[in-house]
Amino acid sequence: MKVVTILVAAGALVAVATLAAKAARREDPNALRNQGEDCVSCHRVGGKAPRSLFTVSGTVFRADTGEPRETGAAGVEVVLEDAAERRVELVTNAAGNFWSREEVLFPVRVTLRTLPGGAPRQGPAERCAHGNCNQCHSYEKPGVQARGRLVRP
Repeated sequence: MKVVTILVAAGALVAVATLAAKAARREDPNALRNQGEDCVSCHRVGGKAPRSLFTVSGTVFRADTGEPRETGAAGVEVVLEDAAERRVELVTNAAGNFWSREEVLFPVRVTLRTLPGGAPRQGPAERCAHGNCNQCHSYEKPGVQARGRLVRP
């Protein structure tokens, strides 16, 4: 009787672990929206999402034009090297969005690389002064503060 109980309990633990692993791989639907918008306006103290503060956030697109919700680029590595020479490595989700809550010392140097194995593309020679990437890389006003959208290499 004890052997059967142990086997049933072990089977239940495996089932729970499998469900937890599947849930961990599932993307939060909130992370798949608002491509190209100013993420930090909400993900800050006093914003709509103050429990999820971002130090860096943005969207990488497949093209420099087109509807933002249809043109996000998944699987692009965004590498930041901060002023203390620390590296923060992020990967865009299915909507092209990326973000971090890690401490970052600005300004930062940015490199993009399409995964797997794409050639890296270095960002501008000057470093970025803040982590609100979509504020300068605007899809609404391309070229006003930066050269337009962040586009995958």
